Amino acid sequence: MTDMKDVKETKAKDVPGKITSTVKEGAQSAANTVTDFASEAKDRVSQWASDATDSARQAFDSTTDAAKQAMTATSDTISNFGNEVTDMVKRYPLQAVLVGFGVGLLIGRTVRT
Repeated sequence: MTDMKDVKETKAKDVPGKITSTVKEGAQSAANTVTDFASEAKDRVSQWASDATDSARQAFDSTTDAAKQAMTATSDTISNFGNEVTDMVKRYPLQAVLVGFGVGLLIGRTVRT
C-alpha cells in the first residue's frame, strides 16, 4: 500500500511540472509565430517602401525631363521673338524709334494719372 501511495505522490508531483512544461512550450510556440509574423511584416513594409521610393524617383525624373523640355521650348521661343524684333528694328529703324517714343508717352500718361 505504501508503494501505491508513493506512486500517487510521485504522479501528483509530476503534474505541475508537466503543466509548466506544456505552458512553456505553448508560449514558445506563440512567441515563434509572432516573431515569424513580425519578420514577414517587416519584409513586406520594406518592399513597399522600396517600391514607393522607386515610383517617386521615376515621377521626379519624368517631371524633371518635362520641365527641361518646357524650359528649352520657352527659351527657343523667346530667342526667336528677340531675333524677329531685332530684324524689324534693323529693317525699319525710324519706325522703331517712333513706336518706342509712342509707347513711352502712353506709359508716362498712364503712370501720371
